[in-house]
Amino acid sequence: MNERPKPRVAGIRFRNAGRILYFDTRGMRLDAGEFVVVETVRGPELGRVVIAPAQVVVDHLGQDLKPILRLATEADIRKMDGLRKRATDLLPEARRLAVEAGFPARIDEAEFTLDGRRLTFAFAAEDRLEYRELLRRIGDRFGAKVDMRQMGARDRAKLAGGYGVCGRELCCSNWLTTFPSISIRMAKEQDLPLNPQKISGLCGRLLCCLSYEELGYKEMRKTLPKLGQRCSTPTGEGKVISVNILRRQVSLIVDGQRIEVGDRDLGTVVRWDTASKIGTPPPSLTRAEAIAQGLIVAGEEEPAEMEEDREPDWMTNPRPSVAGGRLPNRPARPQPARAAASAPAAEPAARSGRQVPARSGSPAPAARSGPAQRAPREQPPRGEREREPAPAPRPGPPPARSGPPASRPTGPPDAKARTFQRRGDPPPGSSPRPGAEPSPQARGRRGRGRPEGPPGQVPDDSGLPD
Repeated sequence: MNERPKPRVAGIRFRNAGRILYFDTRGMRLDAGEFVVVETVRGPELGRVVIAPAQVVVDHLGQDLKPILRLATEADIRKMDGLRKRATDLLPEARRLAVEAGFPARIDEAEFTLDGRRLTFAFAAEDRLEYRELLRRIGDRFGAKVDMRQMGARDRAKLAGGYGVCGRELCCSNWLTTFPSISIRMAKEQDLPLNPQKISGLCGRLLCCLSYEELGYKEMRKTLPKLGQRCSTPTGEGKVISVNILRRQVSLIVDGQRIEVGDRDLGTVVRWDTASKIGTPPPSLTRAEAIAQGLIVAGEEEPAEMEEDREPDWMTNPRPSVAGGRLPNRPARPQPARAAASAPAAEPAARSGRQVPARSGSPAPAARSGPAQRAPREQPPRGEREREPAPAPRPGPPPARSGPPASRPTGPPDAKARTFQRRGDPPPGSSPRPGAEPSPQARGRRGRGRPEGPPGQVPDDSGLPD
């Protein structure tokens, strides 16, 4: 019986979101997350295991694999951290030497191998540059073997890191290992604005995320008509002027009128020729005909509550407006009963127990004792009550008053009747003290509309208007 060969390949990554390189384990048992020292073309380097040997199902990598030397120790990790810090400190000096040598590109990164014998500088440039003079100067200055690595704008953004327009960390510096091929056609397929500032990333190139949903948009477009497609509708032939892929909604022009068609009517009520954009569309179908032809399933009915909440369809008449506007019909609110316009003005004063002074020629009304109780009167509905006609004015000038004015009652008030008294006024039935000054309220009441006179004299109000 043949034994299964032991796995001998492991995936190693040297930096975050970097490429995964495969190495020969030489029979070592490794787990994902462990640090190892591997042999590369530049020399020994420190890497992290991201694919364990047991996770490799099929090995098609061939036999020419570099070996994994050993597991990394704490001393190896501390040494690599020190070398990275040293390489960062060398960047300003290397950039100064590049300016002296006339090197046009900017050096962005420096990196040592684990043994510290090899130093690699990375720079971004679109065209190939000559850097042999720079290599000689840097090698003499730092005493190490120097390599130069050219990278593009996307690699530079991956190295620098940052946040995109979505507010999240850049995909290339977080998890994206390789850069996909992006074209402006992807933005057109997704109906995105063709504004370079809207569809470009920090690197100045098209956003890598345009390729994430490209396949989904292509599949959805297959079931929708194209722009300018001829379509048949129950009201006549129309032409597609806009397509909303995510909402699956199509806008048509039929006899000069714009019509919005939802996903429910596409393919049945609104039909088009899938083979040709300008071909004659097939006639529209009713729901029963679509079920008979197998285009839709008979059980595909919308719930009743969804039918009520859905907006009126473009094929149906709009709902009639109700009295309550958008609110549901409610019973009429009862109107509060209003007092009759012909109620006497002195009735509220009589109910309160206050004594109303009588004018000349009319007897003084008697004060009521106790709270007044009044039977409620039925009022007709609003709008049906007829207003009482205003009394006609009396002909001729108003009659002149004759005789002395009626004096106010000076006797003690009824014990059962309620009386109202202002603060500072003497109690009813008591005479003011001789020589006492009247209160400010009394002076104010006496000064309004009545001429002042000596104390104890009733002023004449015959000349005052009614």
